[in-house]
Amino acid sequence: MSGLVKVNLLTIAYRNLSRHMTKTIITSLAVCIGISLYIFMDAMLLGADIDTQRNIVNYETGSAKIYSKAYYEKKDEMPVYELFYNYNSIIETMNKNGWNAAPRVIFAGSLISPSQEMGFVFHGIDIEREKTVLQYDRYLTDGVMPEKGTFQIALGSKGARNLGVKPGDLVRLNTVIDKKDENGVVRHINQLLDFTVSGIIHSPNPRTNGAVAYLPLDILQDDMGLLLEGGVTEIIMRKKGVQDAMLPNASENIVNVQTMLKDILPNDFVLISWFDDAKDFITLSRSKSAGSKTMIFFLFLLAFMGISNTMLMAVLERGKEIGMMRALGMTNSMITKIFFYEAGLIGFIGGFFGVILGVALNVYMVNVGIDFGSMMDQMGMDNIGYRISGTFKSTWNYSVIAGSWIIGTIIAAFTAIPPVKRILKMPIAEALRFE
Repeated sequence: MSGLVKVNLLTIAYRNLSRHMTKTIITSLAVCIGISLYIFMDAMLLGADIDTQRNIVNYETGSAKIYSKAYYEKKDEMPVYELFYNYNSIIETMNKNGWNAAPRVIFAGSLISPSQEMGFVFHGIDIEREKTVLQYDRYLTDGVMPEKGTFQIALGSKGARNLGVKPGDLVRLNTVIDKKDENGVVRHINQLLDFTVSGIIHSPNPRTNGAVAYLPLDILQDDMGLLLEGGVTEIIMRKKGVQDAMLPNASENIVNVQTMLKDILPNDFVLISWFDDAKDFITLSRSKSAGSKTMIFFLFLLAFMGISNTMLMAVLERGKEIGMMRALGMTNSMITKIFFYEAGLIGFIGGFFGVILGVALNVYMVNVGIDFGSMMDQMGMDNIGYRISGTFKSTWNYSVIAGSWIIGTIIAAFTAIPPVKRILKMPIAEALRFE
């Protein structure tokens, strides 16, 4: 018998939707818009977060790095005097075990053009090995990458634009060589080096497009360069054959690399995953994303507060109807359930169409996206808070798509209870006269 009552109550609630069609459509539309916008915005933020991580791996760090402990402890200062040497056995071992690896030297200085001087971060790279780990060389918009053994330099597109140079132009590199003497005291040597701009890079990662320059590692080693004497500041790595679009998975776990290198990696070296290497930026990026998602969720709740107000008005306008149902013998619990089911059905219907609309909006954003590159250039922006400088794509977040529909239905259902309880507190005679 109790099962029959539940079915009858649900049927009554369903019929009430068609009896009050205008309010049903308006309220369902509000639910639809709220859910679709939440799905759309969440997908954009998730897509930005994933693209940021992918761009860090593909254009900055690889899947992991090796540093000397002394360098890593103060790597933000780029202490070139904390170099490490005799690294070829490490790279050879990695190559034999299915990994690509490339040595580098990172240092700071400035570039001087005929019209400008700007601070730059310089990457001394093994050109051929670097190409096997990172991908920025694929995004040369003009010119070529520097050749080994030459005083050539490739610049990020924004850095080149600000300097007012193009391929073939001459620039002067100004830096300070930090060297430790036999007593461990760091001494400073000013150095000026002349380079020819070989190419301009404009990759999907805004960092490589900024004040960053790439030059051959070998020309920095002797007294004509930076007196490195065969030293490097880091080794970057990536497993062979991995897809560019994939973030490092379990096969690229640094535990596997540690096991592979355990017999040849000195104790004063550290192996750092890409995530830990870019931890500060990723933490900042995620805090921004979390703040944005919180704001979007509050907008989602505000939309449902509007829905709650609509339900309040709808229930109060049916005060006489509620009084009549009570006069005919329906209990307060049964009446509450009818309106609970009715509001839940509105939330379910609105959520269904909200999911369809949200998914439809995301199809374009996931497969095509929006190119913010020209907009950012016109506004003079390096980035939008993420490591993205071009096409901005969303990604599918199936848990949010399903969860927003469920949560939307539940919230909508419960918005009907307070106004119904208010009417039910009235005596039946007063409810029948309620205006």
